[in-house]
Amino acid sequence: MSIVLSILIGVLCIGGALFVLISAWAMLRARDGLSRINVMSGATGMGMPWMVTGVYIHHVWVHGFSVVDLIKLFVAIAGFIILSSVASNSLGRATYRSGAPLDPATDPNDLA
Repeated sequence: MSIVLSILIGVLCIGGALFVLISAWAMLRARDGLSRINVMSGATGMGMPWMVTGVYIHHVWVHGFSVVDLIKLFVAIAGFIILSSVASNSLGRATYRSGAPLDPATDPNDLA
């Protein structure tokens, strides 16, 4: 059982870190502000919840189960997903309305 948990924790933490790393790499390759904001949604929507879940499983394995910690996990994951979508929408709209230059490949530009 400990090997299975170790593998599960490793997959979740390393997989989440890879989501964040790939999102950061893609953000550097994006051509305009809207694309950069869009790319980061993978890091906050998938990468961070995976890492937090891996840390939670490790915490339960070492310290035992606690309902309070489970509630914290659900609040953290819901926060990442909800705030990620709201923040991406707000930042994208602000970027577009600020007049920041857009990549010509993002045509049509009927965003705001």
